[in-house]
Amino acid sequence: MAVQTVGERNSLATKYGTDAPYAALYTTAPGATAGTEVTGGTPAYARKAVTWGAASNGAITATATFDVPAGVTIVGAGLHSAATAGTYIDGQAVTSQAFASQGTYTITFTYTQS
Repeated sequence: MAVQTVGERNSLATKYGTDAPYAALYTTAPGATAGTEVTGGTPAYARKAVTWGAASNGAITATATFDVPAGVTIVGAGLHSAATAGTYIDGQAVTSQAFASQGTYTITFTYTQS
């Protein structure tokens, strides 16, 4: 059953954002478990803290920009409860992008509660 009221959809979307304050990139596609997280580089890859916008019509968004080392192909992104270790919250495959040299990758996460 879909949630019928916008107020409750916004509340649930806000809870999702509270549970998922850190973003990650993967070299293998995530699903029920996280993908293989990127490592290395100068500047070094690290998970990024994300700030979710206010929920509107059951949706929230957050954007993160990552440092990506040379020789890495990004195939997935996900959300975690901590900057290191923690709990994998959610993730999905992204359009594959290969990095021949050190670069940056920016992604906007959107969660919509129905």
